[in-house]
Amino acid sequence: MILSIRSKVLLLSLTLLSVPYVGYEYVREMEIYLRENLETSLKDSAKAIASILNNKSDLFNRSLLDTVQADPFTKLPDYPLRNAIQLDGNIEDWRDIIDNVKDYGEEHLLYNNGTYTPNSSRFQFVMSKSKTHLFALFIVQDDKVIYRPSSGLNVEQGDHIEIILQEPDGRLYRHLIPPTNEGWVTGYKISSRNTYYIPDTDSRIQAHWSITKKGYVVEVRIPLQIIGSDRMGFAVADVDDTEERTLRSLIGTSAIRNQDENKSIFVYEPEAENILTALGETAGRRVWVLDQQRRVLAKRGDLQRELGENPLNAFFSLLLPPNLEEFNDAHGDPERIEEGMEVNKALQGEPEKRWRGTKDEQVVIVSFAHPIWVNKQVAGVVVVEETSNRIQTLQRQAIANLFTKTLLMFFFVSLLLVFFATRLSFRLRRLRNQAEAAIDNNGRVTTTKIGSTAKDEIGDLSRSFSAILEKLQQYNTYLEGMSSRLSHELRTPIAVVRSSLENLEQEVLDAEASIYIERAKQGIDRLSTLITRLSEATRLEQALQNVDREIFDLSELVNSCISGYRLAYPQQRFWAELTNLPIFIDGAPDLIAQMLDKLVSNAVDFSEPDAPIRIELQQERGMARLRVTNQGIPLPTDMQERIFESMVSLRNHGHKKEPHLGLGLYMVRLIVWYHGGNVKADNNADEKGVIFTVHLPTKVTELLVN
Repeated sequence: MILSIRSKVLLLSLTLLSVPYVGYEYVREMEIYLRENLETSLKDSAKAIASILNNKSDLFNRSLLDTVQADPFTKLPDYPLRNAIQLDGNIEDWRDIIDNVKDYGEEHLLYNNGTYTPNSSRFQFVMSKSKTHLFALFIVQDDKVIYRPSSGLNVEQGDHIEIILQEPDGRLYRHLIPPTNEGWVTGYKISSRNTYYIPDTDSRIQAHWSITKKGYVVEVRIPLQIIGSDRMGFAVADVDDTEERTLRSLIGTSAIRNQDENKSIFVYEPEAENILTALGETAGRRVWVLDQQRRVLAKRGDLQRELGENPLNAFFSLLLPPNLEEFNDAHGDPERIEEGMEVNKALQGEPEKRWRGTKDEQVVIVSFAHPIWVNKQVAGVVVVEETSNRIQTLQRQAIANLFTKTLLMFFFVSLLLVFFATRLSFRLRRLRNQAEAAIDNNGRVTTTKIGSTAKDEIGDLSRSFSAILEKLQQYNTYLEGMSSRLSHELRTPIAVVRSSLENLEQEVLDAEASIYIERAKQGIDRLSTLITRLSEATRLEQALQNVDREIFDLSELVNSCISGYRLAYPQQRFWAELTNLPIFIDGAPDLIAQMLDKLVSNAVDFSEPDAPIRIELQQERGMARLRVTNQGIPLPTDMQERIFESMVSLRNHGHKKEPHLGLGLYMVRLIVWYHGGNVKADNNADEKGVIFTVHLPTKVTELLVN
């Protein structure tokens, strides 16, 4: 595909699109700088708060037993059994303590989605302990039992039992019993990794799941070695929707109404709260104070704040959605704080930062944890949190401004480039048209004044063209005059030689000398013929400049010429197919007759013996079509266009005694061009030979007037 200069310049203007890329890289560097500033600000804040809480031992010396009543997981009674428990779904093993079961229903709802009905979900629970294991029995009433998919990664997509234990390391862990079918079930330990809960198979906890008429029975066995204290909680989760698989209700062993409280380990310390209150709040920033056991002593502030004015317009809001100040901060609870990587590092004495996303993936939260020291020991941790919304807002506003300015600059520069390319293309096309018009169809230079006064490269190129045309005109003038000068200069020596030969013929010569004189006379005759032909072409070119034009009937002219050809070439047959209607053209009848003479002479020279020459004249679409066809040697493919050039001939030297310079068809083209027509030569597809076709414009208007 050939591209114009304007297209190339327009494509070149696309390089301006690199500007937003450079700007985007700058915005990214700015974001890194702002992130570092935010981390530094949180670090300084956490360090300042920690320095105030350092060496306050009375804030961190409360024992675990002091917090039992503050926790939702109260001590559950366990009853001794005289016989061993078999996990087989048969509750006969529990007959000694079956009367001690406790009912859990609506008053123990931890979570409910919709309207709770007693028949939908409730359970009875009892617990026993052996020397090595803790056993729990769940008799669940459920109107629709839903198993989780065996191929699913989410273990909470079906009915399940939830167990929360405080293990020997002092931390609370969450375990699930999620069956895929009836029978043995292995427990899962739920770990928190960044913002996702990952289930890990825990074969230490085993259970047996049995279906009953009203629901199901679950027997659970837990090794005592993984239980750190009697603080534990149990819950039954009911999932009724097989498509959405969303939790409908959660009933637990602790009589609380809020599921989130089931995960909280708040042990509020008034003094720590007063210190955070005295330090004041920063909008969008939250501060936690934890002790060595990861219990929350104080909390201040909120990550969410009032929505500000959106700096992005409606268009950019579609491309770059604004940051949301209202988001689901479900992970911003004590359980998340406990399991945070930054808290673990800080409890080891090393300050640490952490970037995490919220559960709904709306915003990113950055937190920094700093250790609190008491007697050169880490007694607690200060965690300062804030969202990256301000960074994202500045970044998006910068991207929007950059994009807007880039579009404006790109549009303005593109207009300038298109205008420049259009003007450049116009000047080049004008120079091309002037250069083409400077030489006519005959190859003569008609004008040399195509130079431009512009001082740029195009002006210099046009002046170079003018200089070239001027030199070409001088050379053409020299060539045009050379034929006449040669004819004039050669005629005198030819006449001298001819008279000398005639004088020699008067002398008595032997036979051999007579032969040489005859050959010399033939050469002089051929040379005279060549000079005559050359002069004839020169005279024709000169005559075309001053010939008188008239309107004449081409049909009548061609018909009279054919009659003359039959007399001039008695050995040649002619077949004429002429229209009966007159065809008027504006031109010179003598030149048209001369053109037809050249075509017929050429056809006779190359026609096979006894093969007729066909001459046709028809009118079609405002043009007169004159066609001369002969049967003979076809034209080579590369000669069908060159045959009309000067000094081009296909005759061999032995074809005719009369010499040829290849000017006949050249003169045909000159005459046709003079009359505004065209001529072409084609090989005859039906039979061997060549077809010469001439198209000449007619004068229909003058015909109607007459």
